[in-house]
Amino acid sequence: MIMEQPNVKGLLILSFTAACAFLAFYLSVIKNVTVVYPHLFYIPIMLAGVWYRRKATYIALFLSAVYILVTYPLWVLDPDLSVSVLERSAILIVVAYIIGFVSEKRAQAEAELKETKDYLDDVIKSSADAIVVVDMEGIVRSWNKAAEGYMGYTAAEVIGTHNKKFFADPEEAERIMAIVLREGELKNHRTIVLAKDDKTVYINMSAALLRDKEGVPVGTVRVSRDITKEVELEEKIKERRNNLNLIFESMPDGVYIVSKDYEVEFMNKVLIDEFGDRVGGVCYQVFHNREAPCPRCKTTEVLNGETVRWEWRSRRKNKTYDLVETPLKNINGTLSKLTIFRDISERKRMEEELKEAKEQYMAIFEHTLTALCVIEEDKTISLANKEFESMSGYSREELAGKNWTDFIEARDSERVRNYCDERRKGGAEACCLFTFVSREGALKYVNALIEPVPGENRCIASMLDITELKKNEETLQETIEKLAELDKMKLEFLNVASHEMRSPLSPIIGYASLLEPKLTGREREYIRRIEKCARELEEMINRMLELARIDGRRVELNLEEFSLPDVVRKVIKNLEPEAKAKSQKISLATPELKIQADKQKTAAIFTNLISNAIRYTGEGGRIDVMVEDRGEDIYACVADTGIGIPEEHLPKIFGRFYMVDTSLTRKSGSLGLGLSIVKEYVKLHGGRVWATSDLGHWSKFSFTMPKEQLTKGGE
Repeated sequence: MIMEQPNVKGLLILSFTAACAFLAFYLSVIKNVTVVYPHLFYIPIMLAGVWYRRKATYIALFLSAVYILVTYPLWVLDPDLSVSVLERSAILIVVAYIIGFVSEKRAQAEAELKETKDYLDDVIKSSADAIVVVDMEGIVRSWNKAAEGYMGYTAAEVIGTHNKKFFADPEEAERIMAIVLREGELKNHRTIVLAKDDKTVYINMSAALLRDKEGVPVGTVRVSRDITKEVELEEKIKERRNNLNLIFESMPDGVYIVSKDYEVEFMNKVLIDEFGDRVGGVCYQVFHNREAPCPRCKTTEVLNGETVRWEWRSRRKNKTYDLVETPLKNINGTLSKLTIFRDISERKRMEEELKEAKEQYMAIFEHTLTALCVIEEDKTISLANKEFESMSGYSREELAGKNWTDFIEARDSERVRNYCDERRKGGAEACCLFTFVSREGALKYVNALIEPVPGENRCIASMLDITELKKNEETLQETIEKLAELDKMKLEFLNVASHEMRSPLSPIIGYASLLEPKLTGREREYIRRIEKCARELEEMINRMLELARIDGRRVELNLEEFSLPDVVRKVIKNLEPEAKAKSQKISLATPELKIQADKQKTAAIFTNLISNAIRYTGEGGRIDVMVEDRGEDIYACVADTGIGIPEEHLPKIFGRFYMVDTSLTRKSGSLGLGLSIVKEYVKLHGGRVWATSDLGHWSKFSFTMPKEQLTKGGE
């Protein structure tokens, strides 16, 4: 039916044309009417212009030609009418042409408009962005596929409804319309809309004002894009940025961020404390107090994608910083410069000190009187000092790379190699003695210390030439052997001498005892003195022999368990006659306790100390003996109110034959052996003895001794 319509229109135009031609011929030829009939031809011309607009010009010219043919007989029959007929014909042709031309151009314009509309419709339909048309009342008039995609509403559901229902904040619709009316457009406006399932959708909207041909606003066209994923990504980036800032704040190093325009965007607390809160300032003013970028500024390199590291010396702070600068991508895609400040002033100071120390060590290494060399893992020498050059006979250059074991005499070579291997493992003694062979073949005795360098596979060898010392040692050894022989001879002499000396003493004492009852007066006193001196001489001989036995390590402890207070009381009882002779008082303070020791030697210790106190305490003096039980050992003290001992003599008082030069010592006739025996006996028991004194007032002799002995003697 649609395909037949053009034929119907054509038949109608032909029918009107034929009717007009017939009427024109009838009226003009038969009825002689010459005014009305030309107007009849306007009807088919206008129909052709309406129905066949693209061909209206040709149809109009064709109908004009038909009109001329119809009116041609009038020209022939009535020549007087030819002028008016010609004018009307010309007018008809012009009008027909104009109608046809206008109709054709309009048809072309409508076709182009339709083509443009179709193109725009295709663009709108295929656009990835939502395109929505809203009239001035806020009613949606157009809704494309992209809008349907992220909003969930079809065009049929939306068109005719108010647009504010789609915004999370309904007032946003009015704000957008107000901005577009005021500015004429809206660009990159972020807002939130609600999809059909109430899901929040973030969009980026741009809008423009639509006007009619008179310029009156009729609505707005809005182009928007779903940026929900971008916003979520931005939030994640923002969260990471915040986390990064937290990390920056917790760092011990200073951190700041600078834009491409040198504006400080961020400073952590370390830098704020150091330079003040200068966020928003210009970096070269904040850190360098300059009015222009620094000559050494790395911003350009960093913003070009490089990561740079350099040191900066701040004159303002008198500090040195290690700077690491790297590009940092922002949310909007731009780059900033991230700089990490590390204060290395202390490290630089330590490096300088290390450098100075190294120079000092090298000076010591070079100028020490000990031969030094550095031995690598393969036993080659990498460094040697002057003393090693002198001892070896090689120059430093000749020594480099030389195996240090080449300087060891063959008989010591294997032993020294084993020593070095053990030293590397930390299992050998510090020093090693061997014979060093110089370049000229000279033999030198050296004492070597091989010390591994911590953390490295090499050692430092320190060699001391002890050739002269070795010779002296051999001489000393010979002397020691001779002295040992002499000591042996001395001991033998003492044994013989003591025997020979005691042989006449016994009859002297015996005969004196026999003579005493038969004598009277002064004679008896002389005999008593003879007996006393003989007994003192015998005691001295016994002490000398005892010390000789101690020196020869021939004294052993005869251990037994006994009551210490009983022994001390017995000693005091034996010495009371001497004390009473000088009107002295002896006191004893001791708990009841038993010890395991040599009973005879323990009694000798107290006898020597108490008799010594009696000897050096004046008339009417006091002697206090005290014993304390301290758990595993005992503490004993013999204190007197005697003449005292000068402080400088106290360290020597227990030495053999040592006597403080006083009138009392000279009168006593003592050889200074009693305290020596005390010291040796206490030492044999594993104890310690010492003396304290206040010159002119008192003296105190103290010792400690274990209550039980671990060994039978010797120590």
